[in-house]
Amino acid sequence: MRTRNGRMMMGMMRVRAALRRALRVSAVALAAAACRDRAVEQAQAPPADDLGTVPREVELRLYVATDWAWNEDDTLRVTVVNGTLQPLSGATLALSIGAGVQLRDSAAEAAEAFAASRGFQPAARAATGDTTVRFTVGTLAPGQSAEFAQAVRTPPAPRGRPASAADSVSRFAIGARLVGADGREIIARADTIRIRAGSAVVSGGCGGIRDVAVSRYGIGPVRLGMKPADVRTLCPEARDTSWRGAEGMTERGLAVALAGNPVTLVLAGGVIDRIVVDTAGLRTGAGVQVGATLADLRARYGQLCAGVGEGKVAVWTPSAPGISFGLDTAATSQWRAARLPADSLPEQARVISMWVRKGLDTCPAPEAR
Repeated sequence: MRTRNGRMMMGMMRVRAALRRALRVSAVALAAAACRDRAVEQAQAPPADDLGTVPREVELRLYVATDWAWNEDDTLRVTVVNGTLQPLSGATLALSIGAGVQLRDSAAEAAEAFAASRGFQPAARAATGDTTVRFTVGTLAPGQSAEFAQAVRTPPAPRGRPASAADSVSRFAIGARLVGADGREIIARADTIRIRAGSAVVSGGCGGIRDVAVSRYGIGPVRLGMKPADVRTLCPEARDTSWRGAEGMTERGLAVALAGNPVTLVLAGGVIDRIVVDTAGLRTGAGVQVGATLADLRARYGQLCAGVGEGKVAVWTPSAPGISFGLDTAATSQWRAARLPADSLPEQARVISMWVRKGLDTCPAPEAR
């Protein structure tokens, strides 16, 4: 009996020991599993940010049209977006334009008008050379943006054709670079102006052009400052002409037809200095053509200025810069050049010619009566 009881006690002791070993193994396994779970959670969790937000940056967006032609006016636009959590102050935007592309005449005014028409922030600017313009960005609050615009003109079509499709003659690099107040670059972007194939050739010459307007830069593809060779590339039908001008001097130029309308290109210094239209057909952007009355001009443009040359009267207006209108009325002894036409010119006076030219477009101050 004692032997049997002893065996039972030994068996129970062995069972207890096995249970204790099993419990110890389970505890170790559970602890290991918990450590693994914590490690996975830590690996999957995003790194801590001091501000508890996703990092942000300044954006620079450069907009360049994809379809350009030779000798064409267009506008480059750049948008600066402050995507950081701090104000952006003292930055400068530098817009670099490939050699050959010109900063358009009165580009600052054109850029300001473009920006104002769209409610964009105006920018102070200072040109440096012919191919770079700089804008002062000012202060941009977090999340605020500012847009800047620069009017440009592509060069006239080159004589001859590029040697291959990869030739760089029809490509012009554009670069935008934002520099901080400390002089270090914040961000930069680049793009390319690409001239579309065939834009150097006008079907039927310049006589086949349609829907052209008389503007301060020229008429259609014919622009002030072009060389005669460039005109002949665009208008193969152009022919040389000459006439007796002011003070009996012989003047020279080219005669072309734009949209079927005869036009005289007056040359000076080897380039087009003035474009003369003396027949009806070609109109300004406001719809004025040869044959319009002074009353028509005043209704469309408002303030008019006037001057006298060889006894004839011409008027111009700040609302249509670069264009003068010759009238069929002669100056009288009572008419004074420094007074506005409203004081003495007849409303029924008619436009007999339009001149696209360079020069001032402001009105002189009226004389004291």
